[in-house]
Amino acid sequence: MASWKSIRITKPCKLKIEQGNLVIIDNSHKFKFSLSDTDSIIFEGNQFTLTASVLSALVKNKVATLFCDKYYMPQAILLPYKQVALGVEVLKAQISWKSEFKSSLWQLIIESKILNQSEVLEYFGKDFEYMDRYIGLVAINDKYNFEAKSARHYWKELFPKLKREQDSLDVRNQALNYAYAICRSMLARDLSVSGFNSALGIWHDNMLNPYNLADDLIEPFRPIIDIAIKKIIDNIEEEYLSSELKRQIILLFDKEYILYKNSLSTIRKVTKLYVIDFKRVVMSKNITKINFPTIARDKIDECF
Repeated sequence: MASWKSIRITKPCKLKIEQGNLVIIDNSHKFKFSLSDTDSIIFEGNQFTLTASVLSALVKNKVATLFCDKYYMPQAILLPYKQVALGVEVLKAQISWKSEFKSSLWQLIIESKILNQSEVLEYFGKDFEYMDRYIGLVAINDKYNFEAKSARHYWKELFPKLKREQDSLDVRNQALNYAYAICRSMLARDLSVSGFNSALGIWHDNMLNPYNLADDLIEPFRPIIDIAIKKIIDNIEEEYLSSELKRQIILLFDKEYILYKNSLSTIRKVTKLYVIDFKRVVMSKNITKINFPTIARDKIDECF
């Protein structure tokens, strides 16, 4: 059975492992969770106590684990060191990537991202035709920088007067960054357990970033997250990243409004399938096997 639970730690508590289960104890309650059913856990702030055995159990059970700072923005991800049995083989294939292979992959990733951005704008009745002119024209390595050109139009249409910044206090930025970080942790987890070194990216190449590859693969998911965030914010009209807004953001990963290989699914499930397919591409060196997630626009209103 696939894991599905997300746990968010927001209050002072102690975590420990009892008989293979995660136990969370606060001043008045004791909660027990099966780690085999837990997909992700988010630690907010620093008012919790946990042991090395808890961290080890989270890694062993492949739980995507995020640690947030005092402002509740994700700061670190816990990844397994011991990977799959064929981890060395996968890593060798990753290290041997040719520049042409990476350039072609990045071209397909950006095309997919722009296509999804166009779908978002069309859903909200915005100018999507401007985006459509870039689809099919993205060059190898995106040498004409269509990603940046489309992004300027996309953000202006989707969130007028929004300046995309990592540390902005604008609730739209905070909600987007919070959701992106969760998706990034899922991809980083799935890449790690598949034998990849997430620091070795396709396009992203920041020597201080241990998640370059996750940042490459997340690109098609960003518009899929954007459409949900806008629907959520428009419906609850929060002015800050409240507990309720964070709850709604976590829930969006289990909404069935995403298509993968023509099948309706959730972001939580698709990140795993996406990485499995990416691994096949890497091992076969055949980029025609790559698949990307798209938006099931007819399901948006049902989900949000």
